[in-house]
Amino acid sequence: MSRNDWTNDKLFERLINNQSTRTYWDNIKTLCSRPEKTVFKRCATLTRSQVQRERRIGIDVLSQLGGAARPYQAETLALYLRILPKETDQKVLESLLHAIGHNNTGIDNKGIEKLAALKTHRSSVIRFGVACALKGVDKPAAIDTLITLSADKDNDIRGWATFALGSQINRNNKAIREALWARTNDANEDTRMEAIVGLATRKDLRVPDLIRRELQRGDAGTLLFEAITELGTREFLPDLKKLHKQSANDITIHPTWRMKLEEAIATLQLSA
Repeated sequence: MSRNDWTNDKLFERLINNQSTRTYWDNIKTLCSRPEKTVFKRCATLTRSQVQRERRIGIDVLSQLGGAARPYQAETLALYLRILPKETDQKVLESLLHAIGHNNTGIDNKGIEKLAALKTHRSSVIRFGVACALKGVDKPAAIDTLITLSADKDNDIRGWATFALGSQINRNNKAIREALWARTNDANEDTRMEAIVGLATRKDLRVPDLIRRELQRGDAGTLLFEAITELGTREFLPDLKKLHKQSANDITIHPTWRMKLEEAIATLQLSA
């Protein structure tokens, strides 16, 4: 019998009693495709369990229950924010933070404050979760937290927070631009490039020099093409065409890289 034919009770039973992680997400995914009130209520009950695994199951199913439609999103976010300050288990807390990130539409300042309280948590896993939870939240308190995390000692946290600041919100102010600027010399390439993309999107006058520097490094990536496209100047069109010509016969070049390069060239050629 296919997993899709299993009853909700059987799926929950397997999740709760099978200690193997091999099929965990398959069972979670199947329950997520069943946005029934009974599933929501069962999960809500599990989030209040004394058993770590059961709390995590409830959180993980609710995280994407109903797919893009998210019929219980408001109730789910409210539930998550109620249990957040009380959760002490790191694995459950990690799931909870990522789940909030999937359901953070409409989060208010009180909710943001609960997340901000974890921005200096001793665990990098939790701080990364905070950055994920606040992705796309265009409110001053969330932005202040992301600015702090964009200077974190952990590469992944800096990179994600910089991405969230640079590309996932539209707000443009000095604090955001200076936080992004501070990352333009980051030793981590992804973080550095996310900062440049964010500044290019905001048409920061310092960006052309940054792009020239990256081109001189001789290892242009797709984020650099994105930055050039966002900036919208034809100044770098000759450089992109040169890269295209140089890579024409290189079979080691990934097709996606060449596609992104060609898209950037086409966009600049159409610009005024």
